[in-house]
Amino acid sequence: MAGPGGAVSGDRETLTSFPAFYRHWTPRLTGYLRAQTADRRWVEAITRESLLAARCGWDELVTCERPGVWLFRVATTLLRRWQAKAREQCTSLDEMVAGETGGDVMAAVRGLPRRQREAVALHCLLEFPVPDVARILGVSEDAAATHVERARGRMAGLVGAAEGEAR
Repeated sequence: MAGPGGAVSGDRETLTSFPAFYRHWTPRLTGYLRAQTADRRWVEAITRESLLAARCGWDELVTCERPGVWLFRVATTLLRRWQAKAREQCTSLDEMVAGETGGDVMAAVRGLPRRQREAVALHCLLEFPVPDVARILGVSEDAAATHVERARGRMAGLVGAAEGEAR
């Protein structure tokens, strides 16, 4: 999903204007959110709210060293709030994920525990470096690295099991 050089390439350059920022980060943000939930309405709404927050705080955002990290931190916080609200309404996110069909990578990523899912989507799909993953998730660098490695291990196990079933 991220181009050569990863998600952070051109991070500061995207601040030339809000339209440039929007064009650069919207597809990356929606991809990250799609790895977190299959609910397209959530993806669209959280993307919209995150970008609205960026637009409203544009004067402050242009002074940020890593505006992409700021944006993904906002989106992750919003997603967690929505997920907590869904749990309060007796909606089991695990049941929603289990009810999905298909063996695509995104479905496998969505089947991971929350922290692992967030970490692997940010690091492996969007190519954020581990220190940025840690800042976005609000954890230490060691914890972020651990979540990424555990997610990779689980994903390898899922891929191996799927290949075994296919034979």
